[in-house]
Amino acid sequence: MTSSTVLEIALIVGGSAFLVAFSVGMFLVSKMCHISWRMGAIDKPDGFLKCHVRPTATLGGVPLFGATLVGMLVIISAFYGTSNAYFNPVDKGISWGAVLVASLIILSVGISDDIRQVMPRTKFLFQLMAATILVSSGLAIRQCSFFGLFEFSLGMFAIPFTLFWLVGSCNAFNFIDGMDGLAAGIGTVIASALAVLGFANGAWPAAFLAITLAGSLLAILLFNIRPAKIFMGDSGSQLAGLLLGMLAIQATTVNGVISLPSAGIVLSIPIIDAFLSILRRYSISESPACGDHKHIHHCLRLHGFKVNNTAVTLWIAAALCGTMALFTQFIPGRQTAVAAIMFVAMEFYVGIRLGCLNPKLLWQKITGGFRQQPQQDSSSNRHMAELETLWKRMEPLFDQMHLDRVVLTLEGVNEQGLTNRQTYRWVRSNELMADLLHSQWTKRFSVDSQGHRIATLRLESADQLHRDEERIDWLVNQISDNVRLSKSGLSRPKKIDFPLELTA
Repeated sequence: MTSSTVLEIALIVGGSAFLVAFSVGMFLVSKMCHISWRMGAIDKPDGFLKCHVRPTATLGGVPLFGATLVGMLVIISAFYGTSNAYFNPVDKGISWGAVLVASLIILSVGISDDIRQVMPRTKFLFQLMAATILVSSGLAIRQCSFFGLFEFSLGMFAIPFTLFWLVGSCNAFNFIDGMDGLAAGIGTVIASALAVLGFANGAWPAAFLAITLAGSLLAILLFNIRPAKIFMGDSGSQLAGLLLGMLAIQATTVNGVISLPSAGIVLSIPIIDAFLSILRRYSISESPACGDHKHIHHCLRLHGFKVNNTAVTLWIAAALCGTMALFTQFIPGRQTAVAAIMFVAMEFYVGIRLGCLNPKLLWQKITGGFRQQPQQDSSSNRHMAELETLWKRMEPLFDQMHLDRVVLTLEGVNEQGLTNRQTYRWVRSNELMADLLHSQWTKRFSVDSQGHRIATLRLESADQLHRDEERIDWLVNQISDNVRLSKSGLSRPKKIDFPLELTA
């Protein structure tokens, strides 16, 4: 059998698995939307970290697992009993039993977290357990190649580094799953790139699993793009991260040597976002598990990108990373090394410029530069008093806009490098405080030129929320302008009058 015939058969079977996984995924996702509501696995907006418009079904990991499993059964049944070494997936370095058990562990803890909160420590232990099962089955990064220029062995660090790789990939996808269509779309692109790498390198099992996973993720993506009918949830994002981390090792390994730059670059979008997030939270003395709105997709939104435009932009970025990974795998040499290093450096630069990390805060944290001065205390107290005055002057506006409750949350970093949140509330009637108001509108915006201080404005109305963008934009501009004036200390908060033409 010629190599061209082998490739044709592989593409036909792989394409069939892709279509089966996609079809089964579409069916399972549509069913899971209803099942999630019955089980109470619903992600409700909270106006802070969860700013979607309405409660949305979660548990996207269940259809992802089911569709991928069915697709792989198609692959295994197609080549069952074959004597051709090309198509014997059992003998090519992947233990399907280990993959199944590890996936079920991640799926179970993800479902638990989607239904009720699971402590980060507990999730980490389950992730480590799943990664250990994969490593025990023979998956390990032992010998690494660097752009074909030299090779090195990890020796005794092979097992710890592989565990770190798998657990890190799990969490990186969990971090970046913060917007409709984002993680599912990026996962689809990365899985497709890994399928190409696997077929080109002769890593058939990895290529088949990657193309099957791409079909499953694409099915979820169609229900996950804005407005999302289902979220991937922790069950979906962690499962996708584990499988893609494993496939990145398998698809880029040739004769036992992994092309480490290729494996890293193909996953670089979620990896860099997670790395910047950890540094950012360290710089303000927060736990890496604490959520915030400084991920790369949030920063793109603050720069005026719409949700779908943000998702598509990052899909394209992931495709560029996949293309660069192909170059580093198949065109080794010094020029490729220089181009790849510049490419990754550009990714970091863009992330920092967008606002994912404040290098000055990080440097101050590293050098121990957070020292509170007495004059800073008085300045901070004066600033808070001026904000109180600002809020009091704005309260008549809320009544004119026929609102029932308004909540403004200001997020920033104080002089000690700790997260500082100030919340201001106005309610028309105290009886409404315990009610769940059905008409709710949430807006996040920056209140300083550097984007270091973010405001969340939530408007609620029991009868009818006025969604006129001109009114809302005017109110946002008033808040932003006055907060800037108050923070700079150059002027007292100005008097605010609601324009008559906007009250009609």
